[in-house]
Amino acid sequence: MSAILREDERMSGFKITCTNKNANGLIVRIAGEGWSLGTHEAIVKIISNQVRLAICIDGKLVQVGVCGEGFDAFLALEPDGFPLHKLNVPSC
Repeated sequence: MSAILREDERMSGFKITCTNKNANGLIVRIAGEGWSLGTHEAIVKIISNQVRLAICIDGKLVQVGVCGEGFDAFLALEPDGFPLHKLNVPSC
């Protein structure tokens, strides 16, 4: 089961509401109300604790983290590591 954010954690991060994918179905950009990040930039910011990201699944905010390393790194739900690109997120 994915980590559900507590109320105080919701205030310190950004909610992902849409993504853009490439021809291979991999996310190249994530966005929310008033913000947008490229996938690489989001991964770097998460790893360096500069940003906290979450996505709403079945009415609950679930924290988004990073799985893999280097060029193999991808955005995933925490703590189970389910790849974000496999979710049906609206296109930006």
